[in-house]
Amino acid sequence: MVKRLLCLTPMLMLVSPVQAVDFQYGGFVTVGVGAIIDSKEQRYGYEGFDCPCFITDFNTAGLYERGEIGWKQDSRLGLQGTARFQPGLSLTAQAVARGADSSVNLEWLYLSYDLSNDWTLQLGRKRIPLYYYSDFQDVGLAYIWARPTQALYGWEASNYDGASLRYSSFHRDWEIQASAFVGNAKVKKSGFARIYDEVAQDIRWRNILGADLEVTRNWFTARVVYLQSDNSITDRPDSADFLSPADKQQVFGLALNADFNDWLILSEFNTNIRKSRDEDLRVPAPAMSFGVGRRFGAWTPFVNYARFWEKSTSSGYENERFIDLSATLRYDITSSSAFKLQVNRFSDRSEFEFVGSSTLLSANYNLVF
Repeated sequence: MVKRLLCLTPMLMLVSPVQAVDFQYGGFVTVGVGAIIDSKEQRYGYEGFDCPCFITDFNTAGLYERGEIGWKQDSRLGLQGTARFQPGLSLTAQAVARGADSSVNLEWLYLSYDLSNDWTLQLGRKRIPLYYYSDFQDVGLAYIWARPTQALYGWEASNYDGASLRYSSFHRDWEIQASAFVGNAKVKKSGFARIYDEVAQDIRWRNILGADLEVTRNWFTARVVYLQSDNSITDRPDSADFLSPADKQQVFGLALNADFNDWLILSEFNTNIRKSRDEDLRVPAPAMSFGVGRRFGAWTPFVNYARFWEKSTSSGYENERFIDLSATLRYDITSSSAFKLQVNRFSDRSEFEFVGSSTLLSANYNLVF
């Protein structure tokens, strides 16, 4: 159901001077505001941030800091276009401007070629399909929350440059979508690294290899995903040299969702397992999100529980652990716009001084056009 919302985006079809080329475009906007309204901890400094803090986006180091009313952390503007050169061949691009890092990023730039009615080859820059909402996590209208929980959606890289082979078809009453993908990712001045260190660092995921499968029937949707890669970070400030050998990463993910028209049940689970250059360091990091909501006409209240819980037993490693409880009230103004009010209670259980526990009140307006 959520993905079908994107189909409601009103788009214009233009014909270029070259009659064989059609151009289709659209966009999305989120205007958000939020503030930390309560904290059980005293104010303290963490890596240059005024904490306790609330992380909205690991990729861009988006944080609400204590004592401020912020709007940049959740606000963004995206534009997307697709040029169709001939039947079966197209070029898609998407650019997103985010307030969190005051930058414009090219999220998508890829060629698609239909090998058949069911199979499509794509080459270029795409989102890493690591999560259920990966392809549209910037499109606020496409999901119930003010933002996808960072308990799951919070790793270093979100885009890759490479190739994917996609399959989409129907078998009896089942809709099936699947893909296999390969590539590399490099993030300069990583927002993720900034949360843990004031010094700017680059991050690289190499030899990305993965696959995902999604099946839908009536009210039920299930999705599984696997990814592996070699991960590394620059070994000193302002260096182009990456630590070697790279860490080994494996990710296993599962989403199980049910939409009964009135009732809505959303769940997602993944486990990220990293093995360090130090052969004695292995860090399993299971994460989960589970929520239930009910529609009352245009109104949808929704409650959600999410948890990130590192489980390394290696000597000297301090595990990052937190729980994120949220209550959301969404109001669909029209088929292409919505207002959301959300309260998050973030409980920091980490074994080191991290961002601390806090309560965030936020509101945002979402639009697709």
